[in-house]
Amino acid sequence: MTETSPTEGRVAISDGAAYRRVLGHVPTSVAVVTATGRSGRPVGMTVGSFTSVSLDPPLVAFFVDQASSTWPHLYAADHFGVSILGHAQSELCRAFSRRSEDRFEGVDWNMSDLGVPLLSDAIVTLECTRAKIDLIGDHYQVVGRVESMELRASNPPLIFLQGGFVDMDDHTAS
Repeated sequence: MTETSPTEGRVAISDGAAYRRVLGHVPTSVAVVTATGRSGRPVGMTVGSFTSVSLDPPLVAFFVDQASSTWPHLYAADHFGVSILGHAQSELCRAFSRRSEDRFEGVDWNMSDLGVPLLSDAIVTLECTRAKIDLIGDHYQVVGRVESMELRASNPPLIFLQGGFVDMDDHTAS
């Protein structure tokens, strides 16, 4: 293994742009969190901070900016879905990242048993019951108890790294 020296050196933590740039070196999978809003219409947003928290009970978490305009619609629901995107689904990620009245327009999805919209082309889907929400810094940490899950494809996940997506077309697990 070859070690490389940092190209930027130590930066001030108070520098938000530098903080984001440095932590951009940590790869994250991409998930779309969905729910049924008060209006009965599906709502959803892309999150790049999704993680497994506990096996017993089965818990997952994601983080959402408290200034998000989609968050109040997700917050209103007791259940939410998580759709993990596959490596070739960057356009689906962008569709749920942009400002739009209906992010589900042109997207293939189905309603789960818990009344949660799940993306049909996701490689993994989870149905969750909201367990806990905490305000941490400028984000909410949302913890959900996994009620059901489905592995729909064994494709590699969509990975975000250094401001872009990692090309996983030639990826093989070792």
